[in-house]
Amino acid sequence: MPMNKLERVLWRIRKQHPAADTVTNDQLKRAIYEEIGTDPRTYKANRHAMIVLGWIRSEGRKKIRLTGRDITG
Repeated sequence: MPMNKLERVLWRIRKQHPAADTVTNDQLKRAIYEEIGTDPRTYKANRHAMIVLGWIRSEGRKKIRLTGRDITG
């Protein structure tokens, strides 16, 4: 999975929810489906990749926090 696709997913989330630093898993799933694909394995793999990169963090069972590391470097 190329980095630019993951960056586009986070760009879409920030465009749709500009003031939020936490979003729901469903909002993340919708952004991944629109930018990358609709296979459930695609969602799982890309969410895991963003967690490993440190771009998102889990906030309980239903929310994720955008860390901002994708923007700052």
